[in-house]
Formats: sequence, structure tokens, C-alpha cells
Amino acid sequence: MTADNQNQAWKQFALWAVSSSVALFLAFMVGIYLIDPYDTGRSPFSREPNLRGQKEVNATASVGRNRKYEAAVIGNSTIALIMPSRLTAQTGIPFVQLAVPGTQIPEQLAIINWFMKHHDGNAKALVIGISRDTWCASDPTQLGNSSFPLWRFSTSKVEYLTGLISTSSLEQAGRRLGLVPSSKADSAADGYWDYDPLYAKLLADAPRRRELLFKRRSDQDVLGEPSFPGIRVLSEKLASLPADLSVVLTVPPVFTAKQPRPGTPRHRAEQACRQRLVDLASARPNTALVDWWDDRPELKKIDAFIDQIHYRHSVARAMEQDIVAALLDIRERAGSLTHR
Repeated sequence: MTADNQNQAWKQFALWAVSSSVALFLAFMVGIYLIDPYDTGRSPFSREPNLRGQKEVNATASVGRNRKYEAAVIGNSTIALIMPSRLTAQTGIPFVQLAVPGTQIPEQLAIINWFMKHHDGNAKALVIGISRDTWCASDPTQLGNSSFPLWRFSTSKVEYLTGLISTSSLEQAGRRLGLVPSSKADSAADGYWDYDPLYAKLLADAPRRRELLFKRRSDQDVLGEPSFPGIRVLSEKLASLPADLSVVLTVPPVFTAKQPRPGTPRHRAEQACRQRLVDLASARPNTALVDWWDDRPELKKIDAFIDQIHYRHSVARAMEQDIVAALLDIRERAGSLTHR
């Protein structure tokens, strides 16, 4: 074989290799898009949302688009223990739990947008967990520490398709097709999952847990910027929602040692942010504030908390009663206005 023939053969091989790679990649993308690993509803073969049994964010897009749920609990892990089934039973509104650990403001707004997009005309209520360390202290453009898949909730097809290119998407596609064993069923059909088992090791280590619970931060530290840009962003988001949508802003409690001492810079900053929330809830129709900000006797009990921000079931059940009361009060006030 002459040198020219060899060069031609190599060129043909290279062209075949590139063409084959492109064809395989395109086939992969088409296949993964049609399978819709995370059940986002984008595939033409999508039917009723059916993804469950996977803890936290893997099922969020699926349960969040399910129109049989007319209300949602949204936030990070500090609101995750609120049981949607209990809210449903006491209000008659079908609730879903969409809290995702480690999320900051951008991710929580993305989940609100996703839920509202897929519930146009039938959304009745939102319960939004307002962690003081997030909404009062964080830059509203700052992402959380976890690798939250914003692309999964994006309105951009390019961003969504780019995000699909991963081994985790391929593995998840295998689960949907039954080729890969499903992960342990940690979440219910309504998105609820119990974080207590995740802290089993800490709960068994009483000295370490007590050390974490009673560790105090400096009361000279203040929460973020004095203008609280996170609350401004929240206000803008609430203003964009339908006026008849019931919204319950819920401030989760913290363990007593995390509370600042009265009169200190941190106490004044926290109370200023709290007042912004009070004003926001007062200004928007059909809005209430469930305020577990200040210290309470039940928040001093070691058994009520895992760490300073993660409370246990007894506290969650009490919070649920306050959320239910707020929702029923909003409904009653709206009804009285309608009949005037």
C-alpha cells in the first residue's frame, strides 16, 4: 500500500470514527430525553407523574409537577419534617413536600416556579420555610453547598439537555427502565421523607450532640446586609404569584443556644429581619406568618432537637398545628370578604 493510500485510509477511518461518535452521542441524547430519567414531563411519552421512592431531589421534579397536589411545602431541611399528609387531612388541600436539604434562595425559587408552572389554575397554597440563616443572611444569588440540579427545573431546553449529559442521568434512566435496582424507598408518594435516620450516629453520641447543641456563636455577628436583599427577592416573588394563592411564611425554630442574647447586635439584626417578614405577611393578601423565631420553653429541651437547626417530630407536629390554623384563618378571612 502506498503512502497516499495509507493516508486516505486513515482519513476515512478518522471520519468514520468521528461520525460514529457523533451518531452514538445523538442517539444517547435522544434516548435519554425520551426516557426522561427524572420524570420532568418533557418527553412526548410522559404520562402521569410516577417517580417516587428516591430521597430528596431525585423525585422533586416528578412530584412537583403532579397536579393532584394543589399545595406545596418548600424550603430546605429545616422545613422537611412537616408532613404534607397531616396538612392535607386537616385542611382538605392536597399537599406535597418539596423541601430539599442544603438549598439556598435560588434553588428554592426554582422549585416555587416549577410547582406554579405545573399548577396553573389549581394551586391553592404554598408553605415556605423561612430559615433565618438563608433568607435573612444569604446573598440571594448564592447557591447552596449541595449540587442542586437547577438545570432540571430550567425553562431552557439547551440547559436541560446539557444537564442530562451525565453518568447519574444514565443510571437514573436504567432505574426507570428497571435495568438498575431502585434505591431504598426513603420518600413517600407525596415527597415526604424523615431525616431522623440520617442522624442516627449523632443521636447515639450524646456528648458530641450536646457539644453541638450548646455551642454559641458571637452575638456581635450580624445577619447579612442590613437591607436584607433575600427578603426583597421574596417580596418580589410573592408579588408575582396569584393574589388568591394562600401563602404561609413559616419561620422554623432553632435550639435555645442558637438564640442571640437580647440587646446584642445579632439580636437586633435578627429582629429587624423578622419585622420585615411581619410587614411582608401583612402587606400581601391571603398571607400569614407562622412565627417560631423567638425562644420557647419547648425549644430548650435537648430531646426536641438533633442539632441547633434540625428539630424532631414533637416540634414538627406543633408547627403543623400552627400552619393549619394559619391556612384555615386565611380561608375564613377570604370567605368573609367574598360574602360582603
